[in-house]
Amino acid sequence: VIAYCYHTGATYDKFKKVGVRVEAKIISKEKIGASGTGNTKFRMVVEFATRDGIVQATAKRYFTPEELIKVMRNNTVILYYMPHDPKQILLMPCEMT
Repeated sequence: VIAYCYHTGATYDKFKKVGVRVEAKIISKEKIGASGTGNTKFRMVVEFATRDGIVQATAKRYFTPEELIKVMRNNTVILYYMPHDPKQILLMPCEMT
């Protein structure tokens, strides 16, 4: 458990430090699970612009009901991608207004 928490924190820090922040369009979403606390897990295909063109990437993430409202409002989500490999993404719906 400790190793998982450390890895998750290190990944978050890496994306926030090196990654590029963009708003991505949600191409498709599929509910793939739920937590006991009311959060829903989705697999999403998103599309966003980089300096090299349009990229599509897939990510899985748990969303709180509050985050889902923000995401579904415009069918977009804030994410960070790695400049050297734009298919590596970290969804950040908590940064949406």
